[in-house]
Amino acid sequence: MASVIQIELENFRNWLKTLFIPSNDGITAIVGDNGQGKTNLLESVYYLCVGSSFRTSAKDVLVNSGSDQAILHGVIHVKDRRLDVDASISKTQKDRHLINKKPPAKISDLRSEIPIVSFSPDDLQLVKGPPGNRRTLIDDFLIQTSKSSAVLIDEVDKILRHRSALYKSATFSDQQEIEWSLDVWDEKLAVAGTELIRRRVAALARLEPLAQELYHKLSQKRDSLEIGYSSSFSGPLKEALLVSRRDDLRRQVTSVGPHRDDIEVVLAKMPARACASQGEQRTISYVIKAAMCRLLEEVARETPIVLLDDILSELDANRSKSLLELIPDGQILLSATALPEGVDTVAKVVSVNGGRLDG
Repeated sequence: MASVIQIELENFRNWLKTLFIPSNDGITAIVGDNGQGKTNLLESVYYLCVGSSFRTSAKDVLVNSGSDQAILHGVIHVKDRRLDVDASISKTQKDRHLINKKPPAKISDLRSEIPIVSFSPDDLQLVKGPPGNRRTLIDDFLIQTSKSSAVLIDEVDKILRHRSALYKSATFSDQQEIEWSLDVWDEKLAVAGTELIRRRVAALARLEPLAQELYHKLSQKRDSLEIGYSSSFSGPLKEALLVSRRDDLRRQVTSVGPHRDDIEVVLAKMPARACASQGEQRTISYVIKAAMCRLLEEVARETPIVLLDDILSELDANRSKSLLELIPDGQILLSATALPEGVDTVAKVVSVNGGRLDG
């Protein structure tokens, strides 16, 4: 079971200096009024474990307005190992991450080391938002379950960056040279992209039946829930790249490939993105996350750290209890304005007030 033993923060958002020690097992409830720093505290845990925020891609907002740098240190237990994780976020310098005093080869290596899943109100965008949200979700799952998938995803990103640079440098005078170069990059993208798609499809094949089972339990409905892969092309990827080459050169984009694909979510035979109610969309997003927690426990053989950011306030007592029952037993860090109804057993309660802890 993965768990956060302690987290030390300095100038992370509104947390000027604090030491947070959650319960190693069970639920730690972080309670306080809105705007006091509950979500910021969960965000710091996520950042330390992943190297990014679950709320924003802008790093400057993570640093307290009165400082140029935020410093984080955590002790995390994973697979009978103690990991000392350090991170610094700077407004002016390069960010830094260390695991046991050594920098990871790539920031994505963090996700392969520390299993963690966050739930937040913004998870609604997993269903109703753009395709990139769903691609990121499934790719993050692949990275957490396989280091080779992290390497593969980095390779696909690198190939796409090279193709983009090639398109932007293309001129009429060197058309033949551009074509030769694209032949090489098409082959690379066809091989790596096809393998990434295969892994995504395989992961969804495991995820779909579990998500449907959990949806029935949480919603108390028998509607079918289907989660499938929607490709941006038909036939072999290499052929699709060749067919789209002329238009891609003109538009300076790669219009087909794994970076253009989508995950299709269908509820009761209707596309959930357009036809499901907001409540149904939210339930779907939560059961997908819960299913991923269970698969992480099965595939990675480690129960993930789970962050629940103020999501139980939107559920009644029975559904709050049901959602917690869907998540594997392990360390759960939960934020709320008050201890939610339906939460029967809490290992520890801490109060937050203006970036300070009490308890």
